[in-house]
Amino acid sequence: MTARLIAYGRVSPAGLLSWSPGGVRRTGWDQLDAGPVGEFGTPPLRAKYFFDQPFTKYGRMDPLCKVAVGAAQLAVKASGNLAGLERDEIAQVGGTMLGCLEVDAQFEATRRAGAPSPALFVYTLPSMFQGEIAIAFKLRGRCTLLSTGELSAMTALATGIRWIERVRARHVLVVAAEAAGPAAAGLGADFTPFSAAAAWLLTCQGEGVGLSDVRFNTEPGDARQLQPGALKYGAGFVDTLEPLLLEPAQTRVHAASGSQSVSFQIN
Repeated sequence: MTARLIAYGRVSPAGLLSWSPGGVRRTGWDQLDAGPVGEFGTPPLRAKYFFDQPFTKYGRMDPLCKVAVGAAQLAVKASGNLAGLERDEIAQVGGTMLGCLEVDAQFEATRRAGAPSPALFVYTLPSMFQGEIAIAFKLRGRCTLLSTGELSAMTALATGIRWIERVRARHVLVVAAEAAGPAAAGLGADFTPFSAAAAWLLTCQGEGVGLSDVRFNTEPGDARQLQPGALKYGAGFVDTLEPLLLEPAQTRVHAASGSQSVSFQIN
């Protein structure tokens, strides 16, 4: 069975992007009057940039959840708010390299100070953004989180495609997200402040970009070899893959990092 990409959303230092087969919409931070780029490589994220109705809980989320939920909302809205999809049947696959590193460090600081923060503790799970997405959009399908270094986003997307190919899920919302700040910077000069997320909504039905034939850790052969783009950490291949999905061409793509690789067919 072929997976169909029917909606896509991306949040990055460049701004917001959403896509469906009907077209693409790009919004710069200046258009949102969002102010300068902040600690995590984007302006402070606010619910009003993504949601038409007030969403007070959004302001209490950690940066990883904010950027992930924002990308998910862009995809959900582009899909007509999941029109025609059974929410009990919508699975989730997440991908992240750094996970909840930043909030872990913040919580540890409060613990060492003798007053561990319950508000921070809630977010000391790398999969918490998937929980927030499930609650926000009432998704009740199976769920998994993958962390495979720089290939985290590609591995998550390929896994979502495979779930549909093998009839393990009818619909899959794949979300890859990263949020880096002071804690990541302590890992070395390469770990600069940065935040981005991408969300792909896949289904087994309807119109959309066909995605199939997932392979892990194989030679590229005649596939188009993706290079890392401007996005960082586990999202490193998102922006080089993006134009191949938004203006689809029949090609096989292959992304590699070290001895690991991910490839799949775009139809």
